[in-house]
Amino acid sequence: GAPADDEKQRESKLEQWLTSHGVYLAATSGWGQAPHPLGIATQTKDSDLQDSGRGLLATRGVRQGDPLFRIPEEVCMTRARAVQELGADVIRPELGEHESIALLLMRERHRGDASFWAPYIGVLPKSTDEVKASWAWSDAELNMLKGSPALNEAREFQKRIAASYDELAAPGGAIERMVASGAAPADALDKQAFDWAMAVLFSRAINMREMDALVLAPYADLLNHSPASNAIFEAEKPFMSDTHEIVCYADRQYGKMEQVYLSYGKRSNQELLLLYGFVIDRNPFDEVVLSVSLEESAPRYAEQAEFLRLRRRRPSLSFPLRVDRFPDELIQFTRFACMDDADGDLALADYTRPVSRRNEEAARAAVVGACEAALAAYPRTLAEDRALLADKGARSLLGERGYMAMRLCMNEKAILERAIRAVGALAWA
Repeated sequence: GAPADDEKQRESKLEQWLTSHGVYLAATSGWGQAPHPLGIATQTKDSDLQDSGRGLLATRGVRQGDPLFRIPEEVCMTRARAVQELGADVIRPELGEHESIALLLMRERHRGDASFWAPYIGVLPKSTDEVKASWAWSDAELNMLKGSPALNEAREFQKRIAASYDELAAPGGAIERMVASGAAPADALDKQAFDWAMAVLFSRAINMREMDALVLAPYADLLNHSPASNAIFEAEKPFMSDTHEIVCYADRQYGKMEQVYLSYGKRSNQELLLLYGFVIDRNPFDEVVLSVSLEESAPRYAEQAEFLRLRRRRPSLSFPLRVDRFPDELIQFTRFACMDDADGDLALADYTRPVSRRNEEAARAAVVGACEAALAAYPRTLAEDRALLADKGARSLLGERGYMAMRLCMNEKAILERAIRAVGALAWA
């Protein structure tokens, strides 16, 4: 249909533009060049068979170690390029990388076809909504994360984005200077445009260590994330060149028409939803942070608090519970927190094993209690969620974001339930 044709046209404009700037995308061998192994797919599915938008597919067999593409710095957006394009008076040294590139993105989107980056902007999400990142969700949508730490994290992130914009829009700030210089009108630099630019940056920009820079790299940012991938971006300087190329090497063999993946880092579902707008059901890096504290009513509270203070530890600590492992430090801390007078000297006790029968029972009950309190904060149990998901009608009522929020919460509840079982399986000796 027409929308699909329009998307294809945009993709082909991007490929033509990249080719005209020295990116080798031909499917045939060139002078000293292997055929380009990838093609853009307008719609892809992730490993959970959820829609994952545009992606890159192998158009032929790809061997491990093959370079997938080389994107020259001249087509990328960086802070240095923002200084070049908008001037050092607009992009002053105190302005952060995200804000600097966001101003450039907003200006270039406003310029439309006149922009050097028009073919790239043509394939970017058209609105903040399209990115699906939870920091840009409405209050009603965020309430679907009730019980999860992801709710608070998204709200805090929203506040940081708003504060960042207020600083840019303050009298005499970068936006006022930009408008005065004629770079763009004020309505192209409003909060909605800024949210869009930041959503694009947080979901697509890459931190290139070798360049010491945040980089928006056209085409490279079409690679989707897989926690199983070890492929990462690298910045290389070709022989006799002063500028970098963004390169990615295949981390494994790919068959023809298989989607090629990259790793966005070891990110929990909370981070993936916050910045990228998706969750992964079998995410080996998923975690729930559990907080436990010394009880002020404990018989040795004052002594324990002082013991921790001298070791620069707070009386309340947070521990990441992972899908595949239970943190030893958590049970060690609750053993310490449950010490009574009969358990001896705080400094001499070995917290890596049970201190006494009474102490161990109390320490385990403290961990289970913290997990149960975390589970009680969610409006539904894991069993109720599963029943709801089994009902196709109920699932369609959730909508896309409700479904993502539910999957995130279900994965967190499964981690908490697994932690309770892990406590029960600890050795008593």
